[in-house]
Parts: sequence; C-alpha cells; structure tokens
Amino acid sequence: MAYCSPTLVLAAALFAFARGGPALAQPTDTNPCGAIGVTQVQPKAILPTYFSAASKNQIAADCFAWQEFIYLNWKADRNDPGTPDSNTQWSSFGMPGDTSATVWESFLSATQAFTQSAARAKSAWQDRRPSTKTLFNVSKLGDAVLDNIGQAGNGKWISDQRGVPAFYEILLNEDEYAYITTNVFDDSDLTTFAGQRACASQQGQNGRGGFNLPAGNAQGNTDVDCKGNVTTYGQGVGAIEIKAAWVALPSDGSLNYRYKTALAEYTLPGGKPVQATMGLVGLHIIHKVPGANQFVWATFEQIDNDPDDNNGNPVAPTLPRNPNQKPSPGYTFFNPNCNPQTDIYYRCRPNTPPGDACPIGKPPTPDCIPYSAPMQITRITPVDSQANSVTDYAWSILPADSVFNYYRLIDVQWPNSPQPVPPQSTVPLSTGDITPSSASHIVANTTLETYLQTQKSCMDCHQSARIGNPSQQITAQLAGRRVRRVLVAPPKGWTGATDNPDYASDYSFVFTVETNR
Repeated sequence: MAYCSPTLVLAAALFAFARGGPALAQPTDTNPCGAIGVTQVQPKAILPTYFSAASKNQIAADCFAWQEFIYLNWKADRNDPGTPDSNTQWSSFGMPGDTSATVWESFLSATQAFTQSAARAKSAWQDRRPSTKTLFNVSKLGDAVLDNIGQAGNGKWISDQRGVPAFYEILLNEDEYAYITTNVFDDSDLTTFAGQRACASQQGQNGRGGFNLPAGNAQGNTDVDCKGNVTTYGQGVGAIEIKAAWVALPSDGSLNYRYKTALAEYTLPGGKPVQATMGLVGLHIIHKVPGANQFVWATFEQIDNDPDDNNGNPVAPTLPRNPNQKPSPGYTFFNPNCNPQTDIYYRCRPNTPPGDACPIGKPPTPDCIPYSAPMQITRITPVDSQANSVTDYAWSILPADSVFNYYRLIDVQWPNSPQPVPPQSTVPLSTGDITPSSASHIVANTTLETYLQTQKSCMDCHQSARIGNPSQQITAQLAGRRVRRVLVAPPKGWTGATDNPDYASDYSFVFTVETNR
C-alpha cells in the first residue's frame, strides 16, 4: 500500500523521536507532595480515600492521582478481586513481562456488570477473572460488544504506526458494582432502566438518596442507598471507574520492557480473533471520595504515544529526567517522516478523525479508510510543570526496571467547591467548580479523547450523563457466543418521555451506554 507501511515500522521498531528525542526538565529536588502535607506518593499499596479541603490545589490533586496509580497497578490478590496482593514487594512493582492482573484489572468490566442475570449479579464479583483479556469490537450488524475501538464522544478509532487500532475497556470497582446490584426495586437493579429510574426518582431522607454513587467511609462519611438509608458498599473506598486504552505490541517482545502488558484476544469488525500481547497506552481513573463529590478525574499515558503540537508543529514533549529509562524507540501514534504524497488516507494531517471504515477483506474505496492506515496524533495541551514535578518524584522511587518508569501523569481535574448531588437530580449536574476548567485549559488523553482536545474537558460532558433509556430484553450474538442482555421493558405505567425527567446518573456514562445496548 502507498501509505506509511506498518511493515516498515516493524522493521525499524517504530520511527525515531522527532527533533532528537524528548526534552528533559530539571529534576525535582524535594518531594512536592510532602512539602505541602498532602497525600504522599509512597512505594506502598495505599489508596487515598479522602480529598482534603484544606489542601485543595493542583499539586494535591496530582499527588492523589499518582498514589492511586500505584495502588491500582499493584498486583491483585488472586483470591480477593479488587484488593492488592499483600505478599507483593515494591521491588517487583511493574516488572517487565508480568501479565498478572493488577488491582484495577481485577475489577469487573462494565459490560460484565450489565450482562449478569439478577440471580448471578451479587455473587459475580468473586468469580475468578480470566487470565486472557477478550477485547471484542463493534459489529457491523450492531451486535452487543464487550469492548471496542470507538472513542467517547464520536465513536471514532485511532490506529497506531503498526496499523492496528487501539482497544478500550471500562471497569468498575466493588463499591460501584455493589451499588448497582444491591439497589433493587421490584426485582430490577441498576443494570436496568426500570431500576435506574426508580432509584433516581426517590426523594430520599434528610436530603440524601436518589442516584448517588458511594464515596466511601473516610472521614466519617456515610453512604446511603437510593432511599437515603445508611449503607456500606464493597470495600467502603468510594466508586472507581477505569477506562483503559491498549495497543498490540510487536510479537517479538522487543517493547514489552516499557509497557504494562496483558495477554489478549482481540477481534476487529468482521475479522477473526487475534492473540496478542497488548500494551497499556492510556488510563483514566475517576474516583468519588469525601471532599470530591464531583469525583477526582486523573489521566495517565505511556510516554511514547505522541509529540506535543506547537501551533501545528510537532515538538518533543518535556519529560522529567529518569535515568532508568532507555531511549525511546519512537512514537506509537506519530511518524515524523510521514509523506503527505504517500499517506493517501490522512495526508499526514494530525488528529484527523476517520470516516467510514472499509469492510474487512475488501479493497479500500475513496469512501472508506482501512483500520490499518496509521494516524498522526499530537497533544494539543502540553503537560504542565506541576504534573511533571509529581511524576518526577514518583519516577525517582520506582524500581529501576519497572515498566511504570514509562508512564506519566497528564492531568487531574478536581472540584474546588464540591456540592452533594441531591435526590431526583436531573442533568446538567453541578460541576463543583471543576479545576482546571476548560476556560484555563482542556484536560484530555490523546489515546482516549483524541478528537476532543480542543473542545471539552471531562466535566463538560459528564455533568450531562443520564440514566439509560427503556429497552426490551434482548439476546445478542457475540463472537460466536450468545449473551443475554439484562434489559427490561419500561416499568408499568410508564408513558414515554413526558413522564421521564432527564435523571442524572451521577456523572457516569456507564449507565447511559451499557443499558442501551
């Protein structure tokens, strides 16, 4: 083919960094977290469960995020999903080639949560997790999916320089899963429209209740059910949602040393299953805790993803110094030598969304773009010095061989004026004076919000997240297996949109997306 060939990329083990490699920031002399007495970044599996009002600032949020990252990427206890393995030592944190499930990988996928039968839902959390991920994609026939290549906002994909799309998965921790499965109304839990609507319409007690995800037990906080009754969910650490982006790594294992890896089987639309070692390229962490009713929104990326965009000119990103890092083999989503004359699909234009996909096995036409066409991705908003200073410190305490030496914090949003979500809330919800706001700069992950980098930050979209819509129970064909979707007909007496306020789902699009499938 005439475009930038993935075969050539593999032969060269990716393209060289533009402009001679990443710029290096001056190392941090002191611990930026300890200097102001906020959440410490420690070499321990400790999950921060409270966002202190006394220390709310960007550094505090960044330190909170990095400690979350360490906890969630700790090896999981095989017998207790969602819990770190107490026998794992810091010296083995992030060792290359270790495909053991981390804490966040032992959460339940959103799709798993919404495809359990009512009888199975409460016990499913304790099921042993598979050793191989299954990353399916959207079917041309509209079948149900487990995980896909479509990004939030527009459903478009991104393809790396090896000509394979990134795959995405969404996972929920035990607290959120317990909230979904134990709030039940007339045999309908919150995987159904009927259950969600019943929950959201509750008046609650003492101004509490309604559709309000748990924040955990820290600092004397008490969670409640939809009716306002005091309840503890899961581990009592607050609801956590994870969204991860993965790419297929070279089959020779040459890049495994710089990626959090997982064994997976992925399937493109109309294609056949492919076994691969996948590398983590992007990670969203959203966590509801006391002091952050509007959640703390953190996002991380692998350092080789793409260059910064300086008014249309790609420039190497400024990274903290890290003597443990080996030279970069090149960008995953950018070719500095791309030729517009031979890149017939994108003409080397950065962040250009694809149109319609070409059917698998059929020649491309002028109206479609094959998944195998590499893209040019750039970062519109550079990572700021505060995030870099916390990443610098986190890198300084990591084991020398840890793959997490190649991951950096991109940004964190947090509510400067958090406000409880009252019962019967409708969209849009309060942003809680989310900081930083889109007015100052847009928070975006280049692998997860490639095409929204100049438009919206997290809360710009999530404040409008609604509960699901009514749907009949369906059975869908999924990669050769039949999966029963637990969706129910509208509740008795429901008359349509005029009887259905736009109830909010507490900033989570999981309910909007999963319930509608």
